[in-house]
Amino acid sequence: MDGELEALSDTATNCNLPSATETISDFNQAKLDTLEKKAVHLRLVLEKDFKAADIKWSLFVAAAFSFRYESCLRPFPPSFLKNGVKDMDTLLSVITDVPALDLVLQHLENLENLANIADIIDLLFYVLVRLKEPCLKTVPVEAHDSIITTGRSSAATPRPQYIFQVNSSCKSTTENKWKELAKNHHTFFAYHGNRLENFYTILNFGLQQHLNKNTLLGNGVYLSPELNTSLPFSHGGFGWGASCIGGHLSCVAMCEVIDAPEGINYQKPVSNEGDGIYEDQKNKSIEQGANGTSTTQYIVTNCDLVRLRYLLIYAKQTASMRFPTTNSNRNVGGLRQWLSRHKLFSILLGYGLMLATIGFANNQPIHYYYKILLKKLDFAYSNVKI
Repeated sequence: MDGELEALSDTATNCNLPSATETISDFNQAKLDTLEKKAVHLRLVLEKDFKAADIKWSLFVAAAFSFRYESCLRPFPPSFLKNGVKDMDTLLSVITDVPALDLVLQHLENLENLANIADIIDLLFYVLVRLKEPCLKTVPVEAHDSIITTGRSSAATPRPQYIFQVNSSCKSTTENKWKELAKNHHTFFAYHGNRLENFYTILNFGLQQHLNKNTLLGNGVYLSPELNTSLPFSHGGFGWGASCIGGHLSCVAMCEVIDAPEGINYQKPVSNEGDGIYEDQKNKSIEQGANGTSTTQYIVTNCDLVRLRYLLIYAKQTASMRFPTTNSNRNVGGLRQWLSRHKLFSILLGYGLMLATIGFANNQPIHYYYKILLKKLDFAYSNVKI
């Protein structure tokens, strides 16, 4: 019996569970290991093509700060979903804390301080690494003209400051589906202009009819062979203030389209007398109608026929307007940072101060005491002068 008790005692000793402190420590260590892996992947993406990562993040920021974020911000970062509700306040707070990406690279090299910017790393990892399909690639400036001439644009057309190629992997289901549809069909290039905040969704899901507000000629995605025609629809917007490309951008999509008459309405000017400005030319030639007039617009009703190939970026704000923060401690920022993170309160505070100033300016007792104060100051100044 004594031997059995001794054996039971040994067994009980060997089955001791780890303490709560050890469990928390192991959890934190595992989380830190995951954070280090994310930091490595993120650094590789930034070092591979810095400008492509910058514009991808800028498009995400533009969608997040749009009042139409419900339709623009898709896909939504799952870590900011709480019980199925989008926590926009926390998301915008983290976005505001993100420094310029060159400073992010510096922070990623210091693995010991990764825990201080864990939420920033998680969000950047989701946008730049997790959403790797499709991939953006910066096109060299010397190759811009050859890409623009692939479509149709006049010499007077403003040239974009940046062009990014949109690449899909061989495993992409949407790309493979498009290639199947393109068999035995001619393809051509056309331009599409849209609001800046819509391009985050366009990049991830392609062109969608619900993002098009122009329904003058019917429902569908509006494209044009002329860059000048699409530019007015490319409304500029504020992207990300710390971007190396620029804070105020406009974007035009250059797409490759399958020439399938059953999914495209070809619109061209009417040269003879008629009731309208345009006539439907579904079964006519794409480049030229029967009377020699060129097509001015395509209305695509089947979005599967269109694939995004290039993003043309027009930067209306130079990179010198960036406002990177060099402060590695995000908890230190003072009143200025607090006001920038609470914009609504800042506006209300400024409005209240303006009303108070107007009220004091029109208050007779205030004027009376103000005159007395001026007289006393003048009297004191005269005595000092004597």
